[in-house]
Amino acid sequence: MGIIKKYVMVIESDQAPQVFLNDTIPNVGTVIELKTEQLPNRVDASWLQERFNISRKALIEKLRIFNKGSDTKHLYDPKEVIPILENLSVTVKRGARRKN
Repeated sequence: MGIIKKYVMVIESDQAPQVFLNDTIPNVGTVIELKTEQLPNRVDASWLQERFNISRKALIEKLRIFNKGSDTKHLYDPKEVIPILENLSVTVKRGARRKN
């Protein structure tokens, strides 16, 4: 199993570009930034918390079936959980509505 890499491109544009590295894209925009990130084999809940705006309790609850660690040490495979968290829209409201 190879090392997992995540590539992120930041492009300023009004339309979808055909991307060329280290080049200006004609009639579309300019490639501003290109990063490479190596993801570890297992990540803990705090690592995911830093990257996604979600509380630890909600994170553990949402990813309970993907837990590869124990109940006290929550470890996850980033290949499995990052796509889920990127597509997750968290709108957790607790308690009754306020009455004024």
